[in-house]
Amino acid sequence: MASAEEGLTSAEAARRLAVYGPNEAAPVRRLSAVVQLFRLFANPLVIILLVASAIAASLGQQFDALIIVTMVALGVAINFWQSYRSQQAAERLRS
Repeated sequence: MASAEEGLTSAEAARRLAVYGPNEAAPVRRLSAVVQLFRLFANPLVIILLVASAIAASLGQQFDALIIVTMVALGVAINFWQSYRSQQAAERLRS
C-alpha cells in the first residue's frame, strides 16, 4: 500500500474504500454482568483460593477461611469495577 507524500489520489482512495471498507471501529458484543462475574470467578487462582478456604473451614479454621473468601471477593469486585469502567471508556471512544 504505497502512497505519495501528498496523499492518496481520489481514485486510489475510492478503490481502497471499496476493497477494505470504511475506517470504523468494529462493533463489540458486550457480555452481561453475570457472565462477566462468572468469568472472573472461573479464574484458576480464584478457584484454588476458594478451595483453600473450604479446606480451612473444614479443618475448623473459620477465621482463616473468612479472610480468604473476603480477599477473593474484594479482588473480584475490584477487577469487575475496573473492567466495567474500561468498557464504558472504550464505548465513549467509539461513539
